[in-house]
Amino acid sequence: MRRLLPAVSRIFSGSARLGTGVILALGGLAAPASISADTPIVFADETTCPADVIAVPENLLLYISRDPARLPINLEADQIDLSSAEQLELKGGALATQGARGIYADEIRFDKKTLSLEATNAVLYSENGDRITAEGLALEMETRIGSARDVTVQFARRDPIPKRKVADFSNTTFDPSGFTVATAGALGSIKGPAAKTPDVIRLPSGEILKLDFGDVGKNSVSTTSTEGDEPFQVRAKARATASMLFLEGHDRERFQDVVYSRCVAGDDSVLIEASEITLDHASGMGMGEHLKLKFYGVPIAYAPKLSFPITDERKSGLLFPTIGYSQNWGFNVEVPYYWNIAPQHDATFSGRFMANRGLLGSGEYRYMGEAAGGDFRGIVRGEFMPDDSKYGSSRYGWSYEHRQNLRKAGSSFSFGADIGEVSDKSYLEDLSDNLEVSSASHIPQQLDLSIDPMDIFLEDENFQINADATAYQTLDSSVSEADEPYSRLPGVKVTWDKKFHLTHDSTGDYLRDNVTRFSLRPEFDTELINFDHSSATKTTGIRWDNQVSLAAPMERTYGEIRPKITYAHTAYSVENQPAGQSSDPTRGIYLFEIGSKLFLEREVTWQGSNHTQTLVPSLSYHYVPYEDQDDLPVFDSGSVGFDNIADAFLDSGFWGSDRIQNFQGFTLGLSSETYSEDSGEDLLSWELAQQIYFVDREVTLDGSKTDSSDFSPLLADATFQVTKHVSTNGFANWNWEESEIARWRLGGRYGLDFRREFGASYRWEESESNLELDLTWPLAPRWQLGAAALIGQSDTDDSGSYSRVSLGYDACCWALQVALEDRPSENDDNGGVQFLATFSLKSLGRISSNQLAEGIKTTSPSWN
Repeated sequence: MRRLLPAVSRIFSGSARLGTGVILALGGLAAPASISADTPIVFADETTCPADVIAVPENLLLYISRDPARLPINLEADQIDLSSAEQLELKGGALATQGARGIYADEIRFDKKTLSLEATNAVLYSENGDRITAEGLALEMETRIGSARDVTVQFARRDPIPKRKVADFSNTTFDPSGFTVATAGALGSIKGPAAKTPDVIRLPSGEILKLDFGDVGKNSVSTTSTEGDEPFQVRAKARATASMLFLEGHDRERFQDVVYSRCVAGDDSVLIEASEITLDHASGMGMGEHLKLKFYGVPIAYAPKLSFPITDERKSGLLFPTIGYSQNWGFNVEVPYYWNIAPQHDATFSGRFMANRGLLGSGEYRYMGEAAGGDFRGIVRGEFMPDDSKYGSSRYGWSYEHRQNLRKAGSSFSFGADIGEVSDKSYLEDLSDNLEVSSASHIPQQLDLSIDPMDIFLEDENFQINADATAYQTLDSSVSEADEPYSRLPGVKVTWDKKFHLTHDSTGDYLRDNVTRFSLRPEFDTELINFDHSSATKTTGIRWDNQVSLAAPMERTYGEIRPKITYAHTAYSVENQPAGQSSDPTRGIYLFEIGSKLFLEREVTWQGSNHTQTLVPSLSYHYVPYEDQDDLPVFDSGSVGFDNIADAFLDSGFWGSDRIQNFQGFTLGLSSETYSEDSGEDLLSWELAQQIYFVDREVTLDGSKTDSSDFSPLLADATFQVTKHVSTNGFANWNWEESEIARWRLGGRYGLDFRREFGASYRWEESESNLELDLTWPLAPRWQLGAAALIGQSDTDDSGSYSRVSLGYDACCWALQVALEDRPSENDDNGGVQFLATFSLKSLGRISSNQLAEGIKTTSPSWN
């Protein structure tokens, strides 16, 4: 069964709760387990779920997203009375505008000195497109500090809005001499500079209120509009009603007795009711007091005080809990807190209670940044359970991933860490909700350093140093201690090569048809590794492998011949060798090869498009003499299984450096690519490979018998991009001795978009086979079907299957996905058929405790 689990997680890498149970993730904010990464929970686009359009007056649309602070204030009304030297009363169709800011009301009382106003039955617009209606309004226009009663609000999206050319800040036009005409219809003879906006409040009567803003030329805008410009629409992201509204600046509002929602008007399925809510648009956060979350009028959550995001960006705060039930955990609830420390640093802390096991605390810290000459990124995770009542003791797990790149003085450095540990072998299977994680066989513990120095010995040389220290924690209980992988403590590898051109011409790297280019390419590879093992009976020690080679390529535009000779020397200094074997064995072998390739191409047409098709036949002769290597230990080497094309081109006949196969014969290859001349995209690629042997292969591993066949399997691999949305691939291994296909793979995928994907693949060999299927497809604009299956057949007891079917509904403001899953497991308590449900309230944001930030890219954790 362990063999099947990694394949399941590779194809269907979605999270899944263990046991028979239901998951309820409120708000879409803290859902650590989504059913499937391939089947989306939230999928309806704006065609299905259009946002409300805010009715912004056309004369204000031109100024949306522009800073109005230095623009003139325009006052208009059917009747304007000057009740005092400082007070204006506007009655009937009254309005006060400054750029995109506008107040439209039945009556406006305006103070010219303080630039403040009071209005009744008012509609207030902001420069971002927000629309507020109120029975009464008091406002300072410069600071946007004020209050309103009995309000209804539409909040505009803060998305970037395209800049447009504006005819005139004040809705007036300038004649060539610089005179203006007031917009309310009353003529005014106000002399001013042509095509420049005066710093004034302009009244229909012609009175000018001079405002000393200083030089505004720096922010001048074109006074000519472009014909054909279509007015854009401002779309709402949220709405609210409240008994009182306190405006506390241009990006901050405080509501009392408020109902807030990010659903469209008319959809009250998800509402937040609170005694008070403060919205800070600059930080993207909302803070509510005595907050109740209602779903179709039914309260489902309450908090005396709670912060929540009002955008889809990362924000600090308590995330909504995840609630669930499973046979393994019993009732469980997880409450995460997200801390947005800085744009390039964040952390998440969670407390999780499982009725059958106890309390588990976890934390995660992520970071990224740039240093002098390079960049870095990393993530630290940790979990601790003081007492697992079902397991009988405390448990823990942690991991650390880091990658740092540095370039200095022409040299490149890269350092990485990928280390982790869990308290026991069953930790992941008992506590992880992710199938890929829970089926892991090993946890890596690796440090690596790569150095690509500047030219040290010769110009244009390739010189690289790689070092690593690698160990593993084995979790698979079926793997004995003796079969666990070796540790590299440490390993160091140095490679160097340089190409010397023997033909001198003025063509640079370009090959002319009538020129044969001769060159020499010496190469040197050396690797020193100290192998260690947890078993006291295993051979351990040092292996030093050196390979020195010299190639003499002869190249033309249509082909090449590449003779190459290599001397491979390997020395060991080891302990615990089997009786009678040396503790410091050595091996030295010459490897000779003559390789050749021919490059052919032609133009072809596919579905009316021009393509180029290449054909590259290759032929290589190998001579590697036999040397007895039975006294050499085996640390990291394996036999070639001819499972892919690359196996046919291995010089040594083995993976790793502990064995080199004797080989006298040929390697034949034939490959082709067909690609578009316009885009360069591949249409069809295929490759054939075959080895022909003149002598028996006598070097073996683990005492297996000599291979006396005359031919290796014939390998074939192909990929065909049938259309833009349909692709297929296949592989076959033909056994000449049995005159049959020994193993083959065939797969295909159709992908129109993220909602319409179907994939199928089948792998067969003599002792086992696997069928893999996955599907995500819309049944309707708001309904989504997902299905996945993996069926494995084996001659041993490792047969098994995995299947899942899910159905999702996206109601625009909320989404629900239910699934039935039959999951394999080594432990019967953690496997079997289970029902899962994931509920997302999209209107409250889309940050979840396992998907917190964009821009921080790390590999999948080795534990959850």
